[in-house]
Amino acid sequence: MSKSIRLKPVLALAAVGVLALTACSSGSSDGGSASGEESVTINSVTMVQPNVPTAPLVEWFYSQLEERSDGRITVDRTEPESICKAPEIAECVRDGRADLGVSISDYSASLFPSMSVAGIPFMADNPQALMSALYEVNTNNNSAVAQWESLGIEYIAAWSPGTTIIGTNSQVTDIKGLNGLQIRAIGSALPQALDMVGASVVSMPAAETYENIERGVADAVSWSMDGPVDYKLMEQLSDWVDPGVGAYTTFTMWMNKDFYDSLPEDLRAIVDEVRDELNAGVGMEQFSTVTDSQCDVMLDFPNIKSLTAWDESATDEWKNLVQDDLIAAYIAQAEADGLADAQGYFDDYVAALNAAASDSTDILDPVAACVERFAAR
Repeated sequence: MSKSIRLKPVLALAAVGVLALTACSSGSSDGGSASGEESVTINSVTMVQPNVPTAPLVEWFYSQLEERSDGRITVDRTEPESICKAPEIAECVRDGRADLGVSISDYSASLFPSMSVAGIPFMADNPQALMSALYEVNTNNNSAVAQWESLGIEYIAAWSPGTTIIGTNSQVTDIKGLNGLQIRAIGSALPQALDMVGASVVSMPAAETYENIERGVADAVSWSMDGPVDYKLMEQLSDWVDPGVGAYTTFTMWMNKDFYDSLPEDLRAIVDEVRDELNAGVGMEQFSTVTDSQCDVMLDFPNIKSLTAWDESATDEWKNLVQDDLIAAYIAQAEADGLADAQGYFDDYVAALNAAASDSTDILDPVAACVERFAAR
């Protein structure tokens, strides 16, 4: 089953530096540049570790703000989660302890009902289409715009941490193989989708998963390629498969609305310009610079026996059993969490997703590309 990312050509890609995080104090004005123009410091918080695919995406955004402003914008960087922990980052941005933040939106799901839509399985197997669609609908749909205004947050970008793959110690080729699995999974809807076909979902932090697999707390995981590679789960689990779920959650980048509105007009225009390019294709280009190397690691690791993808018929069997119920549950929960006209928002999201998926050139999804490389070994 072939999947593709459609990227728009974007100019002026910056070199990727090592991502670190910034101090969690309020933003400040540095008085002025050598030319007498006002300059600002953006205090940023993040959960993103420096070796994962999201790191170069975020660093590109930071560095482009600095470069295009001729140094009038400075982004402070300190270590991930050293100031605000991952589940607290959204609140740090809301209350002004930070000006800019990056974290998993589902950590604050009740705050961000417009973002949980990205976790509905079998809807988004094209990471660039997802990023573009979320940007389009969250900056143009009236309900979503009102949500961000009420939160005091300026939406910058959101993207999938990667296509969902499942790791086990025996090949799983359809939903029958999921029945009875003790599986670690996260996301707004994926745990329910697994539960509906007989899997037992176990909740645990990412950092504790390796030990819990070793202890038998779970015998399988649902993850992106970060799981086997960066969290070393390929040492524990030998068989990995793309079941066709697609995205299961999003990283999101937020800016404090008061800080954004207070920027000098020309600097705010730079922020807008850079985020437009980030969402239009540069973000996924930067993301893919790491996923290619993750695939290399998986291909070379002797414990991995298989890296495959389900047949389309097997994916459709799971999708047809669960998706309608999951969509209905999302709409009901989003409205309960304060998203007005959640059905209208969902419809706009689907339209934006379909439009983005049909746009521009074809580039194979990193997981699909890795599956093909594994088969060709």
